[in-house]
Amino acid sequence: MLIFGGRSAKEWHLNFGMHNAPICSKAYRNGPSGVSKEISESGGSKAGAIHSRLVLNFPGFENIGTEACLDRLFHCAEKTGDVFNFSITPTGASETDGTSHAIREFNTRGEGWEVRSRVVQFDWYDIVESYESQTFPIGFIQNLRKYLVIFHDGTLRRYLNASRLYFIFSIYPIILMFLFALLAGAVANFVVQSFGPEGAPGLIVGLVGWIVLWLVLCRWPGDFLFLNTTVSNWGFAWDLTNRQNVLISDRMAKFGDVVAREIKASEHDEIVICGHSLGCVWAISALSLALDRDPNLLEGKQVGFLSLGSSHLKIALCEEAGWLRDHLRSVLDEPTVYWHEFQSKDDVIAFYKAHPFSPIEIADFAARCKVDRVRFKRGMSLKRYRAMKRSLYFTHNQYVRYYEKPVSFDFYIRLFGPISVSELADNPDLVFELSGKAEHMAAAG
Repeated sequence: MLIFGGRSAKEWHLNFGMHNAPICSKAYRNGPSGVSKEISESGGSKAGAIHSRLVLNFPGFENIGTEACLDRLFHCAEKTGDVFNFSITPTGASETDGTSHAIREFNTRGEGWEVRSRVVQFDWYDIVESYESQTFPIGFIQNLRKYLVIFHDGTLRRYLNASRLYFIFSIYPIILMFLFALLAGAVANFVVQSFGPEGAPGLIVGLVGWIVLWLVLCRWPGDFLFLNTTVSNWGFAWDLTNRQNVLISDRMAKFGDVVAREIKASEHDEIVICGHSLGCVWAISALSLALDRDPNLLEGKQVGFLSLGSSHLKIALCEEAGWLRDHLRSVLDEPTVYWHEFQSKDDVIAFYKAHPFSPIEIADFAARCKVDRVRFKRGMSLKRYRAMKRSLYFTHNQYVRYYEKPVSFDFYIRLFGPISVSELADNPDLVFELSGKAEHMAAAG
């Protein structure tokens, strides 16, 4: 568990590969052991008691519509309620503009507390679909060309310096395609040697057969091994980095408008901005654009920024992504923001052990920041954990799924519970008081 601070935080330095990163303190894994009387009795401290909350939720690279996302959110919250002894009910039908977001209100009740949450679910699944539904092999080859750029522009080296685990994920597609190429070449060579013509015609037949077989393998078992999804993801990432897709730019502007409007109108006790995976990029930029419109937008607000398996470094470490680095700086310049990031060793798709800002040379900032390194298995049954581990993407999505046991890194207690994001970041043991199972406290790491 690491805590990063503001401009005066210079007490510790760790080398993260690119340069020394300032760290204000190093905390115990489970946080402080004491729980205040106010929290034990009322479910929230005097400083952190929450009765209403605005949630701005940005999903990752998933081809799932907003209504399905909100339904899943509700289902997972119900499961979480079984653990933390609360009930949750939607208070009305969803509102939607049909293009960029949907809104649903929820009411949560526990013992001695009640929270009203307004959830704004942002929508970019149609953009995801436009990449994943491209005709094979044309779309695959187009996205593959964009993916290969990281191998010659220095980005791959920067990934390695930031996170070795993410570096392994970034070369996963090329390793898989290389193995497919070897297998296809061996089969094509065997067929030509056994049944094909000799000389130049045999060479041409073998080469064509090799390419065709390689594409067949990339399609299947490539789909089963998530090759096409991963390459499509890289295609999107390149377009996002280089601002080559007008649809992405237009959606980002709409997100900024919605964020500005929702925060300005908000009288909630807390505003929670959630970014999962690449959704964190959308969240950073949308908030930054909103601040451009109104620099005083967050004045007097309590803002928690949940960075969940974030892929913001995937984009920000690219040389052409200066715009994202500027957006991130503007967010971190806000003293009312508390950035709480969760990373997991289980998840190779996120930047495990990476400092969230120092690889892009952001050292001094006004916002508070904490990074928790967590293990999903702490909150899951062994059967469910093993099923999750069969898929890179199921594992990556666990940040925003439910747990069967109380854990300090639970997502839904932060969206619907009575304690603020900042209070739970500073005092993670409070979740066990809410569950009534303080004697079974699970470690965050």
